[in-house]
Amino acid sequence: MSSTPVEVTRTGQHVFTATNPRGAEVAIGPEDAPGAFTPGELLLAAIAACSAVTSENLLVRRLGEDAKVTVHADRTKTPEDKHKFASVQVSLDVDLSGFEDGERGRLVDAVRRAIEKYCTVSRSVEEGTPIQMSISH
Repeated sequence: MSSTPVEVTRTGQHVFTATNPRGAEVAIGPEDAPGAFTPGELLLAAIAACSAVTSENLLVRRLGEDAKVTVHADRTKTPEDKHKFASVQVSLDVDLSGFEDGERGRLVDAVRRAIEKYCTVSRSVEEGTPIQMSISH
């Protein structure tokens, strides 16, 4: 087991709460559950957040402490299997207008390389990390 396990507990019909050891909570439920993320949205959020965290130092170093970084994640589903993502699209929104083309390109390449090398969530999804399931009874 990991050193920072996440626990998900049923709190109502089709509604769950995920908690971590630091006391953070997030509501999980179907698309029509107010104030809740679906499990798929949580996966997208994890991919986007990992990209943001991984790229933050590079971007802040070049743009300053007040750099605004927004990451969007979306998915397409396979037509033949509505329970599987066909692909995930991630886009980082950051204002690089103050850079010359070459300098902007080098920063974009550095950010892309950092995410590809250090973003644990994206790498795990892309490489197909095995999941070991057990059921306590």
